[in-house]
Amino acid sequence: MEFFVVFLVSLFILMLLVVGLLFGRPPTYRPDREYVLKLMQGVEDRSTTEQAWSLFVHTPITHDADLEEFRRRCYKLDQGEVDNIASGPGLNGYLYDLKGRDYIKQLAAELQEFIRNAPLTVNF
Repeated sequence: MEFFVVFLVSLFILMLLVVGLLFGRPPTYRPDREYVLKLMQGVEDRSTTEQAWSLFVHTPITHDADLEEFRRRCYKLDQGEVDNIASGPGLNGYLYDLKGRDYIKQLAAELQEFIRNAPLTVNF
C-alpha cells in the first residue's frame, strides 16, 4: 500500500512537470528600447542595480539589431575596450566612475534620439 501511495504522488508531480513544460513559455530576455533607455539613465542617477545592468550588458539581444549595437557599446565600456576612456568602478552606489557615466549618458542621449526618430510600427 505504501508503494502505491508513493507511486501516485510521484506520478502526480511528474504530470505537473510535463504540463508545465508543455504549456509554459521558454525563458527569454527581450528588453524593449524604453527599458534599455531607463537602464542607461539609471546608471547616472543610481537607480539601475548592478544585477539588471549586468544582465543587459552580458546577454545578447537577438530580436532587435539596433538595440544589440547599443548593448555592444555598453559591453565594450564594461570590459574597458573603449578608446580614450579608462572607466573604472564607481563609488557610493555608482556603477562606473565619472568618465564611464558620461559615456553612458552620451549613449542614452543617442538611444533617446533613435527612439524619437524610429518609424511607427503596428503589429496586425
